[in-house]
Amino acid sequence: MEFSTIVKPYSYPFTITHSDKIFTIGSCFSENIGKKFAEFKFEIKINPFGQQYNPASIANGIDRIVNSKYFTEDDIIFKDELYHSWQHHSDYSKPSKEELLSEINNDLDKNLTYLKTTDYIFITFGTSHVFQWKKDNRIVSNCHKISGSEFDFRFLSGDEIYGLMINSLNLIQTINPNAKIILTISPVRYLSFGFFENNLSKANLFVAIDKLIKQRKDCYYFPAYEIVMDELRDYRFFAEDMLHPNYQATNYVWEKMRLCLIENDTLELMDEIYKINAALNHKPRNPNSEAHKKFIQSTIQKIKSLKDKNIIPNWDNENKNLNP
Repeated sequence: MEFSTIVKPYSYPFTITHSDKIFTIGSCFSENIGKKFAEFKFEIKINPFGQQYNPASIANGIDRIVNSKYFTEDDIIFKDELYHSWQHHSDYSKPSKEELLSEINNDLDKNLTYLKTTDYIFITFGTSHVFQWKKDNRIVSNCHKISGSEFDFRFLSGDEIYGLMINSLNLIQTINPNAKIILTISPVRYLSFGFFENNLSKANLFVAIDKLIKQRKDCYYFPAYEIVMDELRDYRFFAEDMLHPNYQATNYVWEKMRLCLIENDTLELMDEIYKINAALNHKPRNPNSEAHKKFIQSTIQKIKSLKDKNIIPNWDNENKNLNP
């Protein structure tokens, strides 16, 4: 007897291996899944602007990367003794505008180089709500705690989202015609806008994605939203705010994702990596014992073997728990 509505696994005409490069852009959900790929030693670049929730900001970010549209003083604002970029998460904010502009423009160059050779691009939409700064009508990725009175607030329609993203995918194709695009919708609910408004917002995202995957052969959908909303229909899978999926829920979605998208031999290798990661996090009772020294050498040898076989060539084994 089933006690939940199971989302049937999707079938994809490809599988991901450790030889592939992955790029994620979008909401906090894409960041969480990106960290899972990184944990298992896939080559990945996660959310180059930090967390972005609406498709307009994501599209703007892709446009800036592909066309090398560098940031200027017009793209930043000073608030609470820090300079902030309208396009970036506050993690990028700096006390000096020169430092901020230097870092985010250098990142543009690095992201363009990476995007040209990436194999899989995960794009996660969170909401179709956007905030437009009244001063110049730009859609911002982050309001940086500036008063809401300085912004206009509206929905992007499904057609608007489709138009923005079809242009973004065309741009990507100009520099990387072989990249595959995997679209997802974040299961995080934005109830500060209202219950009806949140559902309408998500509906606009679904409409746009449906058009995209029907229009383009390089676009695919992964049902992260459905897995959380239907299979994990219980508040024990959510954080204290009852809106964000918790660690257990994220792991559950990751397990579903890896079984659908990752090649079988790579799944076996991931099991080995999991054991090595567990060893790296192991805290010995007696770090000076002969048994622990043998344990360390065994773990180092496993990492070396993966590096020598060129399976995980860039594994960094600088770990304090590996000091004999």
